Amino acid sequence: MGAWFPCGAGPCRVFLGATESPVSNDAAPWRTVVIVDVRYHLSSGALVALLAVSFMATPVAAQIPDEFTNLQVLPEDISRRELVGIMRNFTAGLGVRCSYCHLTFQDRDDDYAADDRAPKETAREMMAMVQAINGDHINRLANRGDHNLEVGCITCHSGRPQPATLDQEMTWAAEEGGYSALEARYNELREEYFGGGSYDFGPRPLERVAQALARDDAEAALAVVDLNLRYHPESIGSWMLKGQINAFEERTAAAITAYERALELAPGDEDIEKALARVTGGGL
Repeated sequence: MGAWFPCGAGPCRVFLGATESPVSNDAAPWRTVVIVDVRYHLSSGALVALLAVSFMATPVAAQIPDEFTNLQVLPEDISRRELVGIMRNFTAGLGVRCSYCHLTFQDRDDDYAADDRAPKETAREMMAMVQAINGDHINRLANRGDHNLEVGCITCHSGRPQPATLDQEMTWAAEEGGYSALEARYNELREEYFGGGSYDFGPRPLERVAQALARDDAEAALAVVDLNLRYHPESIGSWMLKGQINAFEERTAAAITAYERALELAPGDEDIEKALARVTGGGL
């Protein structure tokens, strides 16, 4: 399903017949790449650029130099093809373009060696972190599985620049601007990332956020549950949570309605039946 090819400082493997066209200064401005799993190892066997599945239209810069300067993590003798391949893995892992870390221009030569942009130094630190995780920690595990799994950019980033979970994004938004900010941020992220695997847009993340908010702000928590039910109207967990919050706030009618809907979705569920019995005066 794949083949090894030389990468100078270490081997690369492309699985499932993934192809990569050569890159030159005369290359077309766009090309399409389908890469399933690409691993690049430094001489230490530590640095990994790993893609699970990436279907992307990748811009090919017209002024990528043939020789590189200011390399502080990658080997100085790395080939142009190898380095460009690694950079493409980075852009796919973070869902960004070359200009995220490098100075690129439309009206003059690009300056890839410049350190003007802060994300470039961050990238160096992240590369060192990956090297340490794979080389110093994962290697110590007694059982790494049949495939000797290693981490890469996409392991945490999953196609987004900041590797935050949806729970974290929602919590930060609520802290900054209340429920309205949370709803706006959720819709923004859903519009941009839904279906791409970067965030979990299933019912559980918003349910966890609602549970946390319920400790201090029942109204905000119920609003989050309703937002979740807008996209997941048959989420038993959300209906149960809505019942629990309303029951705690002594809104008996609303709690009963929520529990009854949960019971419709899960007939005979003992936990739901007990919760409904408590709010209707039926005891345990």
